[in-house]
Amino acid sequence: MRVTSMRVTSMRAAIRAAAVAVAVLPVVGCGDRDEPVEPASGTPAAFDGRDRHRISVSGVSSGAYMAVQTQLAFADRIAGVAAIAGGPYHCAEGSVQTALGRCLTGEGLKVEPILASVRERAAAGSIAGTDKLAESRAWVFHSPVDDVVSPRTSELLVVLYRSFLPAGSVAFVDDVEAAHGFPTLDKGVACKEMGGDYLNACDFDSAGRLFAHLYGALNPRAGTAVAGNLQKADFSRFFDTDADIAGEGFVYAPASCRDDPSDCRLHIVFHGCRQGAEFVEDRFATQAGYNEWAETNDIVVVYPQVEKSLFNPQGCWDWWGYTDSDYDTRSGAQVAGIAAMIDEFAAGALFFDAQVEAGVVDDY
Repeated sequence: MRVTSMRVTSMRAAIRAAAVAVAVLPVVGCGDRDEPVEPASGTPAAFDGRDRHRISVSGVSSGAYMAVQTQLAFADRIAGVAAIAGGPYHCAEGSVQTALGRCLTGEGLKVEPILASVRERAAAGSIAGTDKLAESRAWVFHSPVDDVVSPRTSELLVVLYRSFLPAGSVAFVDDVEAAHGFPTLDKGVACKEMGGDYLNACDFDSAGRLFAHLYGALNPRAGTAVAGNLQKADFSRFFDTDADIAGEGFVYAPASCRDDPSDCRLHIVFHGCRQGAEFVEDRFATQAGYNEWAETNDIVVVYPQVEKSLFNPQGCWDWWGYTDSDYDTRSGAQVAGIAAMIDEFAAGALFFDAQVEAGVVDDY
């Protein structure tokens, strides 16, 4: 059966609560962190060669919007993107009302302004050039029975990517009937039930499918991930307090990547609203299915965490402008922090040099 109207209303209310808090309250920074590490102003030399093709991002719901805006902003660093139950770039146009309206319902949403925004911003340098975007790969998933975010939004995202990328570089999966959430092989609530940790057991391997499209042929997935390879790490140096990013996140690194990550890939995962560690602890990081593929394919998986706040009580990624007006450009507080993380990885770091105390996660 389809998700109940009560649960759909509850999820929409969660998104609305996060947005309305921003609309009615002034932004006041806490300022208790050092100045964050910033990404290089241009494209680091390392990304002129093989490094860019090692880097990819993915996300679900608000995390899907975050993955798309991060990839477009830094397509000179990020070659692959996967979006689950999200929508096109700059959909909200910095407006809470638009985010709650057409970006959820799809009504009145048109692709022409979206394409114009991408071209104008690329020409102005506030996002990466469209030449680099054209060298990317994109995987998009949207359930036909998603009652929270209209499938129309992902359809337009596919149109956006196909306007710049070769047809074979864009994959669209729209035939899996799942509730709004992250489809897995066997973790989470029933496939058409919305709730719990917003993981849905659909006998569908989202992580494996997106990795295969973004990276090509893979080794078979591990039966289980290695508990000791998932660790907590300190990401506070990349983000200002105003970015609403928790200082502590998760990193899964196979043993093969510990000593020399230069031959490993990097994949950054953006959770959805009410799916960060403050809501579900480490269950998204341990159950979404990324780590089993990472273990056998030399992929380092990073799970940054949004920190809920007075302005963002549901712990959503900023896809409508609650952090700053440049939220979906290269200078956006959250987007720039992710780019700084990527730069550090490309320089040979594995994030474990800033581990938090007692940082090993052992929930497998």
